[in-house]
Amino acid sequence: MDENRILLWENGKIPFYREEYNSGVNENIATLTPFLQRDQKMHGAVIVFPGGGYTHRSEKEGEPVAAYLNSLGFHAFVLNYRVMPYHPYLGCIDGKRAVKYLRANAEKWGIRSDCIGVIGFSAGAGNACLAAETFDKTEYEMTDWIDGYSAKPDFCIFGYGALSLKNEFLSPSDLEMVGRIVPERTREQYQKAFSCDELVREEMPPIFLWHTADDSRVGAGASIEFVRRLQEKGNTYEFHIFPKGEHGHSVTDAEKIPGVCQWMRLAEDWMRREGWLDSDS
Repeated sequence: MDENRILLWENGKIPFYREEYNSGVNENIATLTPFLQRDQKMHGAVIVFPGGGYTHRSEKEGEPVAAYLNSLGFHAFVLNYRVMPYHPYLGCIDGKRAVKYLRANAEKWGIRSDCIGVIGFSAGAGNACLAAETFDKTEYEMTDWIDGYSAKPDFCIFGYGALSLKNEFLSPSDLEMVGRIVPERTREQYQKAFSCDELVREEMPPIFLWHTADDSRVGAGASIEFVRRLQEKGNTYEFHIFPKGEHGHSVTDAEKIPGVCQWMRLAEDWMRREGWLDSDS
């Protein structure tokens, strides 16, 4: 394991740990990889949830996103959440622990404890969103003092997010993935239990999200339905849908795609207006 990574739990205290799931491609412990500002000042922090279809974590949605956030003046932390064969919901649980960890260690890392955001793409956006929706849900007994801190992010950014697991919004390969996790007789129950659009609540963190209309992997309808629920609950959000761009363009090649090339500038403007980004950044 990269020596720079931060263990979110001490060995022996990792909830739902399964030794038999360890392999060269799937570390079965949750970690954060830090990308810090070096000016000794207090900064906001953003936790990066890479996508990867719950089977892996996309490299292009990890470190390059952290570098982009660094350029805006944030500390960035890439979350190496657990993936299959673990249950996909473990990514949310690992994410909530990451928010708690940063809040508990804010002074140590030079983090503004009231400016801790999450950014996620595809399946990573689904995990980040579930963390924002279930921040006060407890899935395991407290392991240490860090678990006493709030897991609620202060703001969220979702790109082409898997914000619904319902059949009409998923590609055939993703439907096959769901089928491997749960038997058909309980599939509808599972999809409702872990679909972000079903779990929208009042007083969620402010959310910026974007999607492309021609996304054939995660249908744009997932974000549209999620936004409809946000509106019903009176939440604060900004939503952009671009006509073309397909799926999977985070920061590495988005600037080459008409329409999608705007998302970073739009997100920066939103963060500045919401007070998460300094006006001179």
